[in-house]
Amino acid sequence: MLVWAPLTLLVAVAAALQNPHRKATSLKHATKALRKREVASGHTEPQYLTEKTRKFQVNGTHFPQVPFDIGESYSGLLPNTPHGNSSLFFWFFPSTNPAADKEITIWLNGGPGCSSLDGLLQENGPFLWQSGVYEPVRNPYSWTKLTNVVYIDQPAGTGFSPGPSTVQNEIDVSNQFNDFWKRFIETFSMQGYKVYITGESYAGQYIPYLAAGMLDQNDTTHFNLKGIQINDPSMNEDSVMIYAPAVAALNYYSAIFGLNDTFMTEINERADKCGYTKFLNSALTYPPPKHFPAAPNPEKSGCDVWDQVVKAATYINPCFNIYHLTDFCPFLWDEMGFPSLAGGPNNYFNQSAVQKALHVPPTNYAVCANGIFPGGDGSVPSALGPLPGVIERTNNVLIGHGWYDYLLFLNGTLATIQNMTWNGAQGFQKPPVEPLFVPYTDALDQIANGATTIPWNADAGAGILGTAHTERGLTFSSVFGSGHEIPQYVPGAAYRQLEFLLGRIKSLQQKGKFTAL
Repeated sequence: MLVWAPLTLLVAVAAALQNPHRKATSLKHATKALRKREVASGHTEPQYLTEKTRKFQVNGTHFPQVPFDIGESYSGLLPNTPHGNSSLFFWFFPSTNPAADKEITIWLNGGPGCSSLDGLLQENGPFLWQSGVYEPVRNPYSWTKLTNVVYIDQPAGTGFSPGPSTVQNEIDVSNQFNDFWKRFIETFSMQGYKVYITGESYAGQYIPYLAAGMLDQNDTTHFNLKGIQINDPSMNEDSVMIYAPAVAALNYYSAIFGLNDTFMTEINERADKCGYTKFLNSALTYPPPKHFPAAPNPEKSGCDVWDQVVKAATYINPCFNIYHLTDFCPFLWDEMGFPSLAGGPNNYFNQSAVQKALHVPPTNYAVCANGIFPGGDGSVPSALGPLPGVIERTNNVLIGHGWYDYLLFLNGTLATIQNMTWNGAQGFQKPPVEPLFVPYTDALDQIANGATTIPWNADAGAGILGTAHTERGLTFSSVFGSGHEIPQYVPGAAYRQLEFLLGRIKSLQQKGKFTAL
């Protein structure tokens, strides 16, 4: 029974009831829009709290070990049946941004088997606990300032999602996810919402298959997919993504590696002999060659050049980190035990108080789990499968890549793009060299003007922070200074990329302020 409502809410109710031809959802959206305004103006009326969602509500004012209010959120488990036999964990954060009405953005980490709570806690969530920090801090570049965001542990067996996993390929992953997703949409009354899927690393394999599975449903009530973003993606064979570009990247960053001339000469001779140099020189042309070269086989004797570089680099720098090649000793202590190679207690999400607050049964949480595909992933790499079709069906696909990633290489991603055909042509026809512009903020102005203390929201740079190129519905954006996790290392650039994916700005060259911050 409705006991109390502000006058403005009653006016909205009356307006909705006066027109009998309006859909039944009109009242719900009018109410929710009002609640967004109330939250933005300092009131705390939750936007998505209903009888169906109450059991998932998280107490944001007293979340364990977080010394501030994390805002409205909901978490728990929803079934992934009938295609699966378990449940998937989610943590949903509504946005107070009016532009976020009727849209929802999914974030997925990769692995396979890595929890999306890593992305929440260390990359783009409303609170962060990054390497070297002794307690959580507010995230001024939280993606929730732009849109509604939900972090999902999938497939089953990942993070808080109960296992064991039963997936054998990406079609299984897609089917189980869609069963879960339809329940999520119905639970939170999000029918018809625009859906965007984002993530990184092995999510570059997951997301194109998930996107294709959603589009195949022909059901915009539950699967109204409007675009995807995959960062530093696993989207092709290791021969292209890892081995072919490894020595070229070593040469470019030779001053960082500091390897001796003897090793550099030998490893370059191996790259030439194995065919990696010739492959890259041919693949990275614009437009691409009509007869695209086959990638060399890294299993040939002496062609495991990436492994040799990593081994040599670790002798020079025992703290060498493939996820961010400019890391040096000492290791930074890390609550999640990743990506800092120091490891860590990995006990935050294992604490009983945290698990209780997130409505999950007592479990042994691990940031990454093994055996998600017990027999290996039986699907072809996404760039050789559904990705071109997803570009054609959405005309809104963004691939981001960090320059300092020494696990999956920027040039490997570009070589993959040049061998893809979508919307009537193969690859990019022009070199992807236009600038990625990230807006300046007042906090950066204060520093430039000689502020004696660094403002709390000045933890991201601005200006030209990379490249961004769009052709035929596909955008490739590289980010200077970023390792494997773009929102973690260059949050302003990641935030700008999301603005573009959501359609808030026309291009990644657009000047001016952030649309919301």
